Amino acid sequence: MHLRLLIGSVTVIAFAFLVFHLLFGKDSIPEQRRIAREIELYQKQIDSLSKVIEERNELIQKLKTDSLYKEEILRTRYGMSREDEKVFQLVK
Repeated sequence: MHLRLLIGSVTVIAFAFLVFHLLFGKDSIPEQRRIAREIELYQKQIDSLSKVIEERNELIQKLKTDSLYKEEILRTRYGMSREDEKVFQLVK
């Protein structure tokens, strides 16, 4: 009878410890959920930044190879023109 009581007590204490650890320990279920949300957020940021990097790499490649694109950028953004060329800028 005493052995059964001892085994039952140990089982209850072990179960209580396990439940406490799952709910409040450093590897608890809420902590795992928080970490999973954080990982998901970081993954979204990585995907977004990867897309930006890809777009910038395409722009760099275009600037290296496409002379018409370079000319368009120089003319529109920096107001440059060819030698002996007259430029008329219309202001709204």
